[in-house]
Amino acid sequence: MRIALSCSVLATTMLLSCDGNAPQMAPTVFEESHVEGTVEKAVAEMMVQGMMCEIGCVSKVRKELLEVPGVASASIEFEKGRAVNVAKVEYDAEVVDAKALVAKVTAIGDGMYPVEKVAVTHYGAAKFTP
Repeated sequence: MRIALSCSVLATTMLLSCDGNAPQMAPTVFEESHVEGTVEKAVAEMMVQGMMCEIGCVSKVRKELLEVPGVASASIEFEKGRAVNVAKVEYDAEVVDAKALVAKVTAIGDGMYPVEKVAVTHYGAAKFTP
């Protein structure tokens, strides 16, 4: 009986901590830069709004990003009470692009996690144009 009560209290707490109110969506700002490197990869730093808790919100966003083909890693710099948290995603730009990553995050919970800005850094060998 105590276990069932504890589980229901925990579930209720998790649901209430992520209040379910989707922040207003504004267009996402994209920035791109290119850096010479030995490994071809892209890293997107996404400024994500609406994450209230580490157990529910952050875990859900990270899980959804890791399910995208071409994503090698995803981590989130979360601080409780902060309006905007940073999701850092390393991915193969030949398989997926930053717009698809933003679409994946903003689709969660009908827009519960808007992405206000994305800074993409492309790493790779310098390309010379004649």
